Amino acid sequence: WFDANFPEYSSIYQAVGLEESKGIAPFVDPNIDPQYYIDRYNNEPSYKKWFDANFPDMTIYDAVGLEEPEIKEPEIGQCGPGTDLVDGVCAIVDSPQGGGCLIATAAYGSEMAPQVQFLREIRDNKVMSTAAGTSFMTGFNQFYYSFSPTIADMERENPVFKEMVKIGITPMLTSLSIMSAADSEQEIVGYGIGVILMNIGMYFVAPAMLFFSIKKAKTRLSF
Repeated sequence: WFDANFPEYSSIYQAVGLEESKGIAPFVDPNIDPQYYIDRYNNEPSYKKWFDANFPDMTIYDAVGLEEPEIKEPEIGQCGPGTDLVDGVCAIVDSPQGGGCLIATAAYGSEMAPQVQFLREIRDNKVMSTAAGTSFMTGFNQFYYSFSPTIADMERENPVFKEMVKIGITPMLTSLSIMSAADSEQEIVGYGIGVILMNIGMYFVAPAMLFFSIKKAKTRLSF
């Protein structure tokens, strides 16, 4: 009826003065949480480049069928740690040498989570403020981003694994709080080495000692 009586309009959207829905992009799996695609777009430069090149007329929110959230300016005119006020909205501020904390972001569900912002603050305001820290982060980033996108994807697809990762990185977050007390470059380097050794002890030495202790106890019981 509409097409026969109003042939001058190409669609019902044009007739009523609304923007026509672009529909969900063909690569989107309806069984996967749309936030998965948004996080990949925000955290993986290669994925963002691919999307922008293949879907220039869509935003990532259009592609997954979600409405783009509006970030309102805080009432006091200031933004929280790890963000800055840009064109009236709070935008995440990253160091030029640093990317997103993919594993922590996937574990806590948002780049704005306090734990993720804490990691970003330590990286940008402490570690990256020294020449030694900058050199360390350059090498660390090459290693970290070689596997972190895969781990982040696994977290989004498996809630149990996500909770395991969250529990697993909690001791590391606690140990990094020591860095907040460092002010001078010497203190940052010294505390940084201490934190690294502490995490090696927690994640590698302690489990190894526990494993060999259990193995030794089983050997004694077998006799």
